[in-house]
Amino acid sequence: MAKIEWNASFSLGVKSLDSQQRRLIELAAGIIQSVKSKQDYRLVSALFSKLRQHTVYHFNDEEEFMRSMGYPEVKAHAKEHDDIKSMLRQHQEQLFWEGRVREKDIREFLKKLLVEHVVYSDLSVKRFLSANTLQKDKAPAA
Repeated sequence: MAKIEWNASFSLGVKSLDSQQRRLIELAAGIIQSVKSKQDYRLVSALFSKLRQHTVYHFNDEEEFMRSMGYPEVKAHAKEHDDIKSMLRQHQEQLFWEGRVREKDIREFLKKLLVEHVVYSDLSVKRFLSANTLQKDKAPAA
């Protein structure tokens, strides 16, 4: 798997949300590195706990932002968030019961989180925000 790191193209243009996403990516990179280097499962488990806690925090903020800007797909986006949180929980349970997670499973999860969600879903929010900002800028003053 290629190195996971923040890329400016992931930016929503909202400083607090971008900072939170950057942290998600850092945590995800730490997990994959720990799994690849076969770190003790307790370290991996602690990283998963941090990722899960930060994910819940970030997703709540992101959903609130989407509602505040009138994003029409907020329910579908929140459903994706719920699915990702469920996957995180499953990996934590696997760590608890088996004392390990498979690198392949982690890659698939990170693909869903980083590629499918951040790159596709979150950037659709960015496009909506940009389009609405342009519309507001072009609207005649009252």
